[in-house]
Amino acid sequence: MEKEYNEKNKKIKLSFLICVIVVVFSGLMAYGFQTNFGTIDVQEVAIAHTDGTKIVGKLYRPIGVDDTNPAPGILGIHGYNNDKDVQRGTALELARAGFVVLTIDQIGHGDSEGEFEASFSTQIQGARSAYIWLARQSFVYGYAMGVYGHSMGYVSAFYFPLYGFPSDVNAPNAFIFETFPPALQNFYVHRNVLHIWSEYEEWYTVDMTLVGPSNITADMTVSQIYEQGLIVTGLNAGLGYPNPGEVDTTYGDFAFGNAYREYYVKGTTHPGETMDLGVNQESVAWMLQALKGDSESEAWETVATLGQTYLYTEVFSGVALLFSFISVLFLVQILLSSKFFAEVKQPMPERVVTKKKLNWWIYASINTAIAGVFFILFTNASNAWNFPTNAPILRMGMINNWLGFFLTTAAAAIFLIGLWYFLFNRKERGSITPYDLGITYSNDKLMTNLKNKAHWQIFGKTVLLSGILFGWMYLLVSIFQSAFLIEFRIFWAFAKTFTMDRFVQFLLYLPMFIPFFLVNGGVLLFGQIRQEEAGSSFKTHLIWWCKIIYATLIGLLVVLLIQYLGVMVSNYPYEGLANAPIMYIQLMNAIPFYALLYFVMIFFFRKTGKIYLGAFFGAILTVWFLSVGTVFGLSL
Repeated sequence: MEKEYNEKNKKIKLSFLICVIVVVFSGLMAYGFQTNFGTIDVQEVAIAHTDGTKIVGKLYRPIGVDDTNPAPGILGIHGYNNDKDVQRGTALELARAGFVVLTIDQIGHGDSEGEFEASFSTQIQGARSAYIWLARQSFVYGYAMGVYGHSMGYVSAFYFPLYGFPSDVNAPNAFIFETFPPALQNFYVHRNVLHIWSEYEEWYTVDMTLVGPSNITADMTVSQIYEQGLIVTGLNAGLGYPNPGEVDTTYGDFAFGNAYREYYVKGTTHPGETMDLGVNQESVAWMLQALKGDSESEAWETVATLGQTYLYTEVFSGVALLFSFISVLFLVQILLSSKFFAEVKQPMPERVVTKKKLNWWIYASINTAIAGVFFILFTNASNAWNFPTNAPILRMGMINNWLGFFLTTAAAAIFLIGLWYFLFNRKERGSITPYDLGITYSNDKLMTNLKNKAHWQIFGKTVLLSGILFGWMYLLVSIFQSAFLIEFRIFWAFAKTFTMDRFVQFLLYLPMFIPFFLVNGGVLLFGQIRQEEAGSSFKTHLIWWCKIIYATLIGLLVVLLIQYLGVMVSNYPYEGLANAPIMYIQLMNAIPFYALLYFVMIFFFRKTGKIYLGAFFGAILTVWFLSVGTVFGLSL
């Protein structure tokens, strides 16, 4: 028996080691592709805004480019609730083509200081400061400068040239505007414009124009918006009204500054443009023509020769994130086998309180329906609940929106579980105990458990264990972010290090998210609707996971489908009560993240027999990812 136990421990430790090796290998591969395996120097830079606010950027400089051999400079600007690495794909491909590229965290985003303002004025001025900084670098050829921006980055890129530049800084000679339908261009302000728009654009009524309306209205369908977009394209191309222009066609002359092109990304949404292969190809070809003087055929030949490697960076950093999660499953077993944490490992309650399959599906369906409805109703909490006035210390608007959802769904679960416990289970009320629900450490009365110091000791060690597991993941992230400028993410921010302001917000928000994970992610999932064993532990885990996904995430998936089926069928985004699709876009990464997190939480419950380790770990990771990856300041 002891030999078998030792063999099992060896396998666990080996599995943990393999996970660490995969994390390290994936992180290094992501770094390799980010630097093009030594041909691009990537550095983090800090830029002082005019008011002293620190703007953090990532600078991509091809090896060989210096003050004796300068290259054209390009500023990349991300959209709302994103950060500099969302623009990494385009930046990397531009750097591989010989450009110096600076991607920035806009003010109130990522690692930059300050707060987001709904007027965009702070972000616009911050982008201008970053552009001036880049243009003044000795290794940048300041007479050939470009800028590209997505969404709110489009807004910043569009407006900051209007404020003029110091005498030693030239205005951009090329612009790439991503998202929103075509707008009438003023080529005296914006020279050589490539505009990119997606077929399923959520913000299709935004009109970025200085010279007249684009006449795209909220009642238009996808095809009508496309047709009107071609009319605007024709006007920009000088074809005269009502002659339509064409996408994928270059008009005008780069030498005169009126070169113009529309690229229409089929089958893609607003956030999808930052990940699109065609967008990067168009961006590189455009900048080669505008800033290096290549002909169109030469530019596209270079694009074909270079290929694209940015996806490998995203994939490998995503694999590093995934295996940092998986490593926790083995680390917790190693720690639970130690003498100190051994008592945290408790048997699961023998009793399954909801045995009737019909009842299980009813309870699960109610919970997942509440999740969908409450997401629609309460994810505009930052504005609807007037957080800036009522809770001025809670400075992160998008977290406030999520907090509205987590608090209200937790309140609904408390009410419904209480109703179930006291009314619908009268016959068994005397026998269903907190122990059966994974709450207490023995079948004694609740007050007896609360007075038991040994139980509090186990609880304390559980809290400590959740902190150690978080600390392990944070350590991995810190090493790669500080040493290699690699975050564990895939396209959007997930795991990254704190700034001091964001760490303070993490500490403030964490206690308010814990109730959801204790109740909805604990008592409900592993108490009221805990499932029976299904043979092997592995098979049971998979069945539990699939059914828990149904009980927690299907309602949110339906909301997401309503949003995008509406967009794809008729171009009417489902905006809910927030009057904007921003929170529905968050579901694109929230749903897969929580599917993964629930897998881990199931494992923790099955190893400890209690709801606490999974609940605390889930709350910590949720608030960590939100506090480092979302906007600092008001929500839209």
